This record gives sequence, structure tokens and C-alpha cells, in this order.
Amino acid sequence: MNPLVLLLPLILTAVGFAFIVLAVNDKVDARPDDGSARLPTHRERPLYRLHMQIRSTGKPPSAARASGPTVTKLPKQR
Repeated sequence: MNPLVLLLPLILTAVGFAFIVLAVNDKVDARPDDGSARLPTHRERPLYRLHMQIRSTGKPPSAARASGPTVTKLPKQR
């Protein structure tokens, strides 16, 4: 039997393990130590601010959100 066939599962396991370790140690999207969030730049996400404006127009005022969601009773099915 070819020795490469015997080593192939070990090589694939090592590559998968290395990929997982690199993904876990990636700090690109980590929050800074002071807890502040960095907004994306115009080059990273050109429509981010427009998206946030559209998203905020659908929300009720903050006082209405603080009181909690209203419960709607559905009609009984026959």
C-alpha cells in the first residue's frame, strides 16, 4: 500500500487543526479593551450609514420600546 495514502488522513487532520487554531486566535474583529465599538469606514462598507438610517426609521421611539412589546391576541381557529 502506498505510504502517502496512510499519511493523508494525518496531513488533513493537521491542516484542519491549524485552520481552527488560526480562526480562534484571529483578533481582527475583536472589540478594543475599552469596550468601544469601531464603526466601519466608508471603504469597508460604503452603505453602512444609509443602512443604519433605513433600519432606525422602522423602530418606534425609545420610550415606546422601553415599555415592552404589546401582546396581540390571535382569533381562535375553528
